[in-house]
Amino acid sequence: MAQKLPFKADGRRPTFADIARCASVCKATVSLALRNNPRIPEDTRDRIQKIALELGYQKNPLVTANMAKIRRSKNFKGSMPSIGLLSTWYDEQRENKRVEWHIQNRFLTGAKKRARELGFDFDFLEFDLAYYSSERIQQVLVNRNISGLIVSPLRFSSSQLPLDWSKFAVASIGFNETLGNIPSVYYDNFRCMQDILEFLSGRGYHRIGFITDSENEMRGGHMWNAGYLEYQNRVLEEQNAVPILRVPKPELLFQEGDFQLMHRWYLKYKPDVIIAFRSKILDYFLKLGYKVPEDFGYMVLNWSSRTDGCSGYRQCHEEMAEVAVNIVSERLYNNDRGELSKPRTTLLRGDFVDGFTIRPG
Repeated sequence: MAQKLPFKADGRRPTFADIARCASVCKATVSLALRNNPRIPEDTRDRIQKIALELGYQKNPLVTANMAKIRRSKNFKGSMPSIGLLSTWYDEQRENKRVEWHIQNRFLTGAKKRARELGFDFDFLEFDLAYYSSERIQQVLVNRNISGLIVSPLRFSSSQLPLDWSKFAVASIGFNETLGNIPSVYYDNFRCMQDILEFLSGRGYHRIGFITDSENEMRGGHMWNAGYLEYQNRVLEEQNAVPILRVPKPELLFQEGDFQLMHRWYLKYKPDVIIAFRSKILDYFLKLGYKVPEDFGYMVLNWSSRTDGCSGYRQCHEEMAEVAVNIVSERLYNNDRGELSKPRTTLLRGDFVDGFTIRPG
């Protein structure tokens, strides 16, 4: 029968041996149970963890940090789990889709860098959901010995990826409710939009227009719109409030009729600066003979080095991927796999990049 020892009375920390004696198991079982290792039955894990808690056991953060340092060293001879970055944008390498593909590259750069810094093996996996079933993707991940998994934003906001998350220490990048309650790292769209509006107001713009589309709004959980409208209601005078123009199709599928709609909107409301996701809309206005920033300013929400010199807001894609690796690393250490009982999201903000499309400060 398990016995309890008076550790709290003498003030010393309980050891694995102490917990093992109280739980009537071996020290190896205690070690695995306290790391949530699935090799130990769940009821046994729960019992050992409860005993450890009652005895006052706490992980030593210095030991944890030292072990992580040892695993990162060149002299470490043990094996480390593999962290995989899963992308469903396989067909986006074509030149006419370069901005989207560039963003995926930035996720890859950040994830690979951080995984290597932490000493993990890293794998990049691309799947076209039109040709790969969830069952086949699951099998590929198992065959590649992926223990930690980061899911980059899915190809479309409506895309489905019903994998068995219980097999992985998993996290996602971006907003996608179809993935379930896995921890996510995301861009703080609400605050970022308000940062942008405050920045543009500081540059002397008063009639600020926003062109959005259905796909980007779904991806952003409608937080872009929310941030824009809240700022309008709180700060702008009514005569300077420009209605949002929402185009009911993804920006990549814009056609001539959509651009004509934007032009009519511009002529009606005369914004002195336009916020949009990429530079494609600006290209249309330039072809009509408009000049920036003389006629109006233009700012892209999804700035990259390939957005043709536009002023914009950089969405810190590398940093999002690095944070996702940190989350997966912690889950791997704790043998914490699958979905969470409650959603958990880490929000990041970006930074401004000056270009030729807004007035200089």
